[in-house]
Amino acid sequence: MKGKTAHCDWKSAPQKKPSPCDRYKHACIICRGFVYLYGGRNTTSLRDFWRYNIVRNEWEMLDCSRDGPEELEEHSMVAYKGTLCIFGGMVDSAFTQAKSPLWIYDIDSARWTECRNVPAETEGSAPTNRKGHSAVVYGSSMCIYGGYFGIRGISQEFWTFHFDTRRWLCLSSPPHSTGPGPRHGHSAVVYRTGMYLFGGLVGLSEQKDLWKWDFVSSSWSNIRTSQGPPPVVGHASIVFKDSMLIFGGGISNSSPNDDLWKYHFHTQTWKRLSSTTKANFSPKMYHCVLGIGVDFQTTSDFTNTFPSHWKSEQKDRHQLVTIPKHTRFCNYFRHQPAYRVFSNEESNAIEMKTFSLPLEPGGFCAFQTTSEAELDPNRATGILSKEKSLHLFVSSEKETFAAAQVVGDEEGPDYQHASAVDEVSGDTNVLLLVGGKPLSSFSEISFWQMELDSL
Repeated sequence: MKGKTAHCDWKSAPQKKPSPCDRYKHACIICRGFVYLYGGRNTTSLRDFWRYNIVRNEWEMLDCSRDGPEELEEHSMVAYKGTLCIFGGMVDSAFTQAKSPLWIYDIDSARWTECRNVPAETEGSAPTNRKGHSAVVYGSSMCIYGGYFGIRGISQEFWTFHFDTRRWLCLSSPPHSTGPGPRHGHSAVVYRTGMYLFGGLVGLSEQKDLWKWDFVSSSWSNIRTSQGPPPVVGHASIVFKDSMLIFGGGISNSSPNDDLWKYHFHTQTWKRLSSTTKANFSPKMYHCVLGIGVDFQTTSDFTNTFPSHWKSEQKDRHQLVTIPKHTRFCNYFRHQPAYRVFSNEESNAIEMKTFSLPLEPGGFCAFQTTSEAELDPNRATGILSKEKSLHLFVSSEKETFAAAQVVGDEEGPDYQHASAVDEVSGDTNVLLLVGGKPLSSFSEISFWQMELDSL
């Protein structure tokens, strides 16, 4: 990667029909090698649920009729250990005020669980319906900040939902500590032990302030910088390496921008990245950005959590595996040796490449991004390179190794794997842009990709 210049060019990402209609104010997440999309707004609020296969470029509509969410917009969706958690976004009515707007989708069973109404005697023990809030995953909890209640105003509430106990807790700042205040349309990401919140609307004014919530000290701090993005709402952010990337958004009732900014956490500096776009690309608001690649970090940086000798062991145990194009990958790991050595004489030998990013115990998929904290060692996902070989990222716990099983049966003569990321090698990171306003002139959802070579 050394010596290369950064490529920040948006290109149309491949997608086969049928595909979702274009939309904005929707929610997306990547989990186990699939992009999951729910709801949003086209001409009306939507309640459709879709899954995009990154390897095959195919959309599939999933069932949400039983216990699934209703029409939602400006809701949030996070992923944790094979489940998707959707919060908020319901259309305002007397019914929504009394309902807990939380649904959990189990990927293995393909079933929704609706978290029922909060009993009257425990009112205030769970957040009510809201839109335009932020949601991230830290540890084993989902953290929600802000949002708006329609005519009832804007929130500055900060809630955590513990996935294991399924209980809510309202966080409060120390009396002497200030915070972001009531706002919506902002973005938030987690890096190490902090949640970084940027921009959004406070009252009728767009903001460009950056705040950090420290999970250790339970306090807010305002990060003041001389440069950075202009005031913005409806943008999207994601953690990439040691930086936060922010794309798009704009000022209400005006044209959105196509700016891509990078904030480096350690130096606390901003940099605007130059980009080129094709004629049919348009700047976006209320879109989603997702990341594919090993440099897109998960919800927290755990490298300081474990002893140094264990970290060095993990560096040697994480492999990038290349599998020939005629094999088909089974998403489920089997209990087999994790790292079998193949001789050069063996046909279709597997090439092993090592990289030095320390990862979370229990395994980490190359596609676990943003708020995804996938800790299940029995799962993995893949993507094809420009040579049409399937790249799997295999990792393990300290004592227990997980292994991928490759099904080697031949596909039909006319079948050919195609990568969701055009002409991208296995060690490349790709930013995906899904949907957003203004809507495209085509019926299918706006779907773009950007290769990040040396940012």
